[in-house]
Amino acid sequence: MIASTNSSRSLASYPSQSRTTGPLGPHRRRPIRAIIEPYMSNEPANPTGPTAGDSASVDALSEATVQAVANRFRDAYDARNVDAFVELFAERGDWTLGAGTFVGKAAIRRVLEWDVRFSPTASSRPLGITSVVSGNVAVNERLLEQSAEGIPYTCPAVTVLELNEAGEIEHARSYYDRLAIFGQVASTYPGIKGWLFRRIINFMIGQAEKGVERS
Repeated sequence: MIASTNSSRSLASYPSQSRTTGPLGPHRRRPIRAIIEPYMSNEPANPTGPTAGDSASVDALSEATVQAVANRFRDAYDARNVDAFVELFAERGDWTLGAGTFVGKAAIRRVLEWDVRFSPTASSRPLGITSVVSGNVAVNERLLEQSAEGIPYTCPAVTVLELNEAGEIEHARSYYDRLAIFGQVASTYPGIKGWLFRRIINFMIGQAEKGVERS
């Protein structure tokens, strides 16, 4: 889930992405209130639209269905099964991770294929909150075990999945500490590139933690 540690890699070699660009961009993210309001009241989210309990309402999916999609998302990612992973998304679904926001199945496929090239194997295990489902939203916390250019690393990650009424992923967001990953990889990266990589990462960490008091 991180970029190549090869310092000669240019920005142009990263997978192309469709970024959220605001009201005029290709994708307009729903306000937080629009997401949580249906769960705060028994009234329909749209008074002129379907009432609560109708198949098209936002809470139409059962908790078991939402959790099953979250499990398939995790299993496909760990198995590096690109086809199964992409199939879980709606046509214009999006996935936000360290490399950016990728909109549409084609863009999601490209970024996962890029991820697989750098880390052909991956695994994860439950951590912390494990899994929480509320309405059509699932939140999972896992400990990822992957590698970058053959160097293993571990990283806690939280993933939020928002599903539509058809049980497809409309929005996926993965949160993790990229700098901590780079620090692990840099610590054992070989040769002169490894030395330079460590200098750069240590400088970045030093700047990020500047002024922090440790007892």
